Amino acid sequence: MVNIRQSDIARKLNISRVTVSKALRNHPDISKAMKKKIVETAGKMGYVPNLIARQLNSRKTFTIGVVVPDLENSFFSFIVDSIIDYATEHNYHIILTVSREKQSIEKQNIENLIGMRVDGLLVCLSQETTNADVFRVVEKMKIPLVFFDRSFNNLKFSNVVFNDKPGAFNAVNRILQEGYTRIANFSGYSTTNIGKDRSEGFIEAMRKNRIPIKREWILEGGFELKDGYESFRKLNSSGILPELIFAVNDRVALGAYKAAKEAGLRIPEDIGIFAFGFSEVTDMFDPQLTVINQDPRKMGTEAVKLLISYIDSESEVVNTKILIEEEFLWRKSVKRNLK
Repeated sequence: MVNIRQSDIARKLNISRVTVSKALRNHPDISKAMKKKIVETAGKMGYVPNLIARQLNSRKTFTIGVVVPDLENSFFSFIVDSIIDYATEHNYHIILTVSREKQSIEKQNIENLIGMRVDGLLVCLSQETTNADVFRVVEKMKIPLVFFDRSFNNLKFSNVVFNDKPGAFNAVNRILQEGYTRIANFSGYSTTNIGKDRSEGFIEAMRKNRIPIKREWILEGGFELKDGYESFRKLNSSGILPELIFAVNDRVALGAYKAAKEAGLRIPEDIGIFAFGFSEVTDMFDPQLTVINQDPRKMGTEAVKLLISYIDSESEVVNTKILIEEEFLWRKSVKRNLK
């Protein structure tokens, strides 16, 4: 097999090797027409980039390590998809790992990625994670890292998160204006920023409207379908149901849907449900879920964009917090105008 080099492409087109190199790296100095011509010629000649040489020349691997809790959850799939799109456009490759919502697996994933000499890390914490030791190692090694969705707030890394507390407050406040007074909260884990912030927004809205909060109706658990299912069964077994359930995410809401239907209850006639989620997914619920709509694609793009800016600038990382706003969408899982 003949090893085609950039100099071979340059001779074929009667141009300099530097021009070929820049075109294959999508450098702005080269016109679109010339890039197209060089890329097509390279493809026809069977050129394969020498990634090792590229890494040695730049002292970079052009790889980004990504750690997500779960890929069964479509929310994370959309995030990863947008990360890959943006990274590819900027000549970076993604190494994807999944923690399975386990702190031990998350730690191993990060250590493995460091061993692969990734240029930076994008991390969404597992629901179990409370120990920040591995991240202090990353900080000491000066590896750029950006948390997304779930994060540690007491480290010097940047965060891309949804504006959850105001999002929860505004949604609950609007629903209370419709005449509801009896609301339960399936809150996720309060050890995570999303569980804590969303629950605090709920509590603040209830207090502002002078609505009593039943502590037994705040059920802490995980972020998966089974958690919503088990929480609803526990609530139903008490014999006194609320009018509404506010779920920490759409996976938990879906679990509540399943348990409610098994109990012979109708949504929203017997009990209403609303949650944080993504409208492309929640619009397929039956009935459609009233949702505090989040855009996972925007989150993924903002996170990888910020990380690549740190990697490419090679400057000291500034602790930045990017807040992504949410939108409350009325759907069919909550009745309106009870007053």
